[in-house]
Amino acid sequence: MLLKNKTDLKLIFLILVFSGILDIHAQELKNSDFFKNAVLIKASKIEPHPEWAIMQRHLMKTIEEAAPQYVKKFTQKDGTPYGKGPYDDVYEMFFNWPEMYAMGGSEYLFETALKSYNAITLNGSAYVKDSIDYNHQLYKEFPRKDDWFHISEGITLFYNLGLGDPKLSENVKRAKRFAGFYMNEDPEAQNFNTEYKTIKSIFTGSEGPATTSSAVYNLRYGHTSLAPVLEYLEPEWHEKPKRQKEIQELYDQIITRTDVPVNLLATGLITNAYLYTGEEKYKKWVLDYVDAWMKRIAENGGLLPDNIGQSGKIGEYRNGQWWGGLYGWYGRYGVLMQFSALSVASECAYMLTGDPKYLDLLRSQINSIMQRAKFTKEGQMLVPFRYKKEGWYSYRPMMIQDLAHLWHASMDPEDWKKIEVLMKGNKFHPLWGEGVWGQNTLGELDTVVWKKAEPFDWNLEESMGDRTFGLTEHARLMYYAGKNPDWPLEVLKADYTEVMKRMNFMQNDPRNIYSIQKDDLYPNNPVITKGLVQTTMGTPQTVYNGGLLRATVRYFDGDLQRPGLPQDVSALVDGIQANETKLHLVNLNPVQTRKLIIQSGAFGEHSFTEVAEGQSKIAVNGSYFMVELPPASSIHLTIGMKRFVNKPSYSFPWDKKYSN
Repeated sequence: MLLKNKTDLKLIFLILVFSGILDIHAQELKNSDFFKNAVLIKASKIEPHPEWAIMQRHLMKTIEEAAPQYVKKFTQKDGTPYGKGPYDDVYEMFFNWPEMYAMGGSEYLFETALKSYNAITLNGSAYVKDSIDYNHQLYKEFPRKDDWFHISEGITLFYNLGLGDPKLSENVKRAKRFAGFYMNEDPEAQNFNTEYKTIKSIFTGSEGPATTSSAVYNLRYGHTSLAPVLEYLEPEWHEKPKRQKEIQELYDQIITRTDVPVNLLATGLITNAYLYTGEEKYKKWVLDYVDAWMKRIAENGGLLPDNIGQSGKIGEYRNGQWWGGLYGWYGRYGVLMQFSALSVASECAYMLTGDPKYLDLLRSQINSIMQRAKFTKEGQMLVPFRYKKEGWYSYRPMMIQDLAHLWHASMDPEDWKKIEVLMKGNKFHPLWGEGVWGQNTLGELDTVVWKKAEPFDWNLEESMGDRTFGLTEHARLMYYAGKNPDWPLEVLKADYTEVMKRMNFMQNDPRNIYSIQKDDLYPNNPVITKGLVQTTMGTPQTVYNGGLLRATVRYFDGDLQRPGLPQDVSALVDGIQANETKLHLVNLNPVQTRKLIIQSGAFGEHSFTEVAEGQSKIAVNGSYFMVELPPASSIHLTIGMKRFVNKPSYSFPWDKKYSN
């Protein structure tokens, strides 16, 4: 049933006469403009509940029951974890709990995540000058000095809290303060060069840019290089104090004071402040910084340079050499780290502007490595993961995460063709440790030659929790290609099995709180949102390192006025096109009616044009509409969309000026 409340009687009469299957329903809800003006659709179909719908709610219920056991085992009553570890690892214990709440999970998930975030932040902010103790890693509630790959891992929990409650005054203040560290609003944290649009160091934070950082770790583990200034570094250099001092000084001159691609992850921090406030200064900063990197790519012949000097020049301290920077093309995890940053930055800039040119930040580098692909005799496609003086090397199977995010943002047929190339070219699974990651060895020993293992099945759904870097996107994309119809059920079953494995691990963990306090090893988090995000919102999994939630649609409970699907309601985005989304909704409750609000995008950034059930359509022309699901009913909707046309915001639908 489709209805806009202000529809005139003539239109109501015509619908009654000609639609047959639709039942017009006049709603009387809260006295807000939103509820008075929202388009309302009422489901009327009664049919056996699909297995995916039953499994989806079962998984959510299982996670809700597992979460308190995790908390009881590993945290104190004030929310502080027992274990000690780097700030990012401790925050990661709860990073996706607010996301689970935002999909309809229990209030307990959000309240616990907020409580633990505050406790961890308070504990980590016990500031002592020059201390490196785990309790003193934060200053002004933000990392003192760190690289953005690790800052982004820790800050993801904070971003997700905005999904659960965008009105928390303390978090709004934090969002503005944190962004201010990179907008030079804090005299102690002048991290940004406004003239050259560079972040001033590989290590930055609330104390400002670092002038020195650990050469031993990053050089020995192959995360960066001193070339061409120093081409050869003897293996024992770090064991000789005089030589270590020389190398450290050289390292700080060449590496520490540079801007590097992983710093693009800071765009998520600034966009987060924009989603809270809508202030244009945050949007301008993101665009200035992304534009600067896109200009550098153009100046470097289409390849992303990985080290920028204080005056904005490519390879300024390397005699113009464009590669070798921290976590860059030479780095053992360079593709993973750089491309995660490119994905986040391109998504943020595109969402803030609606200008598709910003997707070229990511697309250009995907094209670069795909153009350099090699094929084995079996037809396996391998792309270069690293670069050194002799050229491209370390050829491995291409990662799917960034292609999945690019296509979801663009809906461009040309980007889908790249996925099809990968479908044909990924014939074998890489051996773990020799595929995506490389061998767990030091520096130049990571010159692995890829080896094939078992045949690659794109339809196979495996769960590795939520820290997968896109390794489980293959089966989802096959579903949208029309080649994997069982995927919705299989992904939910896989995640359910993984939750139970993690609960079993935790229940049989022999450690007591005293032994837990001695390390930062936790059982894997039993809150797994991957399959739920993918099925309900029609989106790839959020980029783990500082990504903001992506969504084709998002849900709110129309009765309780809280984020997420109402109790007993399941949702599946079962079709995605550039201007159209197909959505299947099911109410599993046999006696209770449920009302839900459908939002266009994670932050209302899209706009619905119309919504149809079968041959019956009604105009929406806004970011929201409502659905009423009587007991045991279901409905299958086809929704017209215009993408990235609205100003994004964390605000809930009833708190925004209604656009319909």
